[in-house]
Amino acid sequence: MTAFYLNFLYRALGYDGLALGALVGAQALGVAFGVLIARFAAPGRSRKLVIIAGGVIVGAGVVGLLTLDAYPLLMVSSALVGLGGIVATSSGVALLADATEAGARSSRFGQQIALGTMAAFTASVLAGALAAPVAAVLGARQDDALTLRALVALGGIVGASSAIPVLLIRDVAVSRATSGRLGRLIARFALVEMVFGFGAGSFIPFINLFFADRFALDFRAIGVALGTIAVAGSLGALVHGRIVASRIGPVPAVAAVVAASTPFALVAALTGNVVVAVAALAVRAMFMYGTQATWSAYQLSSFTPAERAAANASLALVWNVAAALASSASGAIRGALGPAGFTVNLVVLIACYLAAAALQFMLFRGREPKGDVVAVDAELRAAWPTNAD
Repeated sequence: MTAFYLNFLYRALGYDGLALGALVGAQALGVAFGVLIARFAAPGRSRKLVIIAGGVIVGAGVVGLLTLDAYPLLMVSSALVGLGGIVATSSGVALLADATEAGARSSRFGQQIALGTMAAFTASVLAGALAAPVAAVLGARQDDALTLRALVALGGIVGASSAIPVLLIRDVAVSRATSGRLGRLIARFALVEMVFGFGAGSFIPFINLFFADRFALDFRAIGVALGTIAVAGSLGALVHGRIVASRIGPVPAVAAVVAASTPFALVAALTGNVVVAVAALAVRAMFMYGTQATWSAYQLSSFTPAERAAANASLALVWNVAAALASSASGAIRGALGPAGFTVNLVVLIACYLAAAALQFMLFRGREPKGDVVAVDAELRAAWPTNAD
């Protein structure tokens, strides 16, 4: 719910175009500072406690967005949201990987993404429907900053309640054995993430504005549109790992499906019909959310348990820095071209996704992830040292 209204809140506060793009970019740049925590401070500590700490930082950022008006302070608050988010999600993803058998990770990540997208569907529809009654209670317009801040606050309260199930999670013991290959492997993964991040950052953070500016939808209709896209994404997340990746292998399955998603993005870029745009973006989401689960499982399985949080944080850093640059640039493009700028944003996304798919296939074709095998081997060698050691 919070993410649904943030762009509209920035507009209500008088920031649009490049200024709005920079605010979105600040959240992505906040990830860079969060990576330092996830990379160096988090390893060896309770994953659960790190997740809670990240949530507290996100909460501080949301409070700043609710109470501050000055642009520099809003930039800092947005950065705090990104910083806390990466600290929490890096340990959360690593915790899920630690608790799952290597062969089951693709389907488990698919289930996790499917649940997340179904929650996004509920949040989008609910958020869109709440604007009118909340505005009526406050005696303000739906697009007034007071109304939008109240809606962002409601989303923050719902988000804070996620601490309850996190507290009930049992930590999984993690060996500190590493493979010594983190730098070599991560450079290849990082190149792919950089291209993906720039493509996604050019359009995805502004999808709510796409429907508002190009098709003049109100909040309720935007909620339904985003909810429809989220449901399609959940279906893809459940199907890809079980059916596609299991038959042709994770890397070909991801690269081929990413490439197959781009024609639907092109349809959304060119159509003037909102139903066609929603349908095209829903199919694109079905393909992309499906690959996300398989690709995340493949990446994390390539590193030992002790390396996973740091690897995930480092790759997220690359993705988010690229996304921050793209967000700022796309804001400038829309500021110059108006709603037509979304067409350019989507064309950039298409070009980047095609390039990323090609890199995935060239860099990782035929490579089996061996992080779990290396970790077990390191543990055995530590327990039974040989003369060579």
